[in-house]
Amino acid sequence: MATPTETQIQRERDYERFKNYTAYGFLIVAPIIIALPPRRLDLNSVALASAFAFSANYITHERTGRSIVERIESRISTRPGIMRELPSGRAEEIQAKLRAARDAQMQNAAGEELEKMKARQDQEQGVVDRVWMGGESVGWKERRLREEQKAIEEGKGYGDLIMDHIWDVWNWGRKTEEEEDDDDE
Repeated sequence: MATPTETQIQRERDYERFKNYTAYGFLIVAPIIIALPPRRLDLNSVALASAFAFSANYITHERTGRSIVERIESRISTRPGIMRELPSGRAEEIQAKLRAARDAQMQNAAGEELEKMKARQDQEQGVVDRVWMGGESVGWKERRLREEQKAIEEGKGYGDLIMDHIWDVWNWGRKTEEEEDDDDE
């Protein structure tokens, strides 16, 4: 195996220095550029935020030997070799007692509370149906099919039907000038 020459060693040092300066540059400049007007969340902002995060992670790794990601992983990890921070055995016992008490309370209040919850859920479901259906009454499909058949018999196409529906939505159900003139006659 060949030993590295002086130029290779110097290039490696220069590359490490370049990485450090670049990381510090992005750490300082990226938030400033994100804060400059126009402030909007676009691909440029996401790229700058990513560069900031990578730079912070790199600098933390160079200074402490552990990156931010490694620190987070060690806190989340529940492997036996790593110290578990949360929850402790006592906390797990308390959580189990609280769960049991909550389940018992729910079973005691199940009678009338369950009926109240069902009534509230039915009421909320009614609101959802009204919003979803847009105020349409029962039999709207049949009425829509009859209107469609009538329009096709008059010689209109599906494009005309679609434009009529768009016009109704755009004008919030108000009649056009032509329809108002027809109603006046």
